[in-house]
Amino acid sequence: MIKQLAYEDVQIGDYAEMKKTILAKDVDAFASIMNDKESFHVSDEVAQQFFFKKRICHGMHIASYISELIGKELPGFGTIYISQTLDFKKPVYLGTTIKIHVKVIEKLPNKRLRISTIITDDIEDIVLVGEAVVKTYK
Repeated sequence: MIKQLAYEDVQIGDYAEMKKTILAKDVDAFASIMNDKESFHVSDEVAQQFFFKKRICHGMHIASYISELIGKELPGFGTIYISQTLDFKKPVYLGTTIKIHVKVIEKLPNKRLRISTIITDDIEDIVLVGEAVVKTYK
């Protein structure tokens, strides 16, 4: 079932969450799209040469789950992204389960919403924080 909230139905404080385990196959698929063939994202040998020491997920890959949550849950289908800030705090290693959390913090004119966006890892450390401005379809 497609979820699609109208601007009038969204309240300040409304939130949505989802979890995602970062798998090597997902990072490899994202790397393929990005034409990333030799970085610490895709190579254990290259990763060992950097301070990460192990493969990590692309930051923009992690951030893309914010878009998924906004587009599927809050406010849902038909949402248009206006802007997104991203402050990366910590790398996400393969096998980590992240929690994506979005919360409406302001209703703006013209059916726009300001949304807090936070991603934490499986020990509840913040790995990404930011804000989105989106426009509802309805």
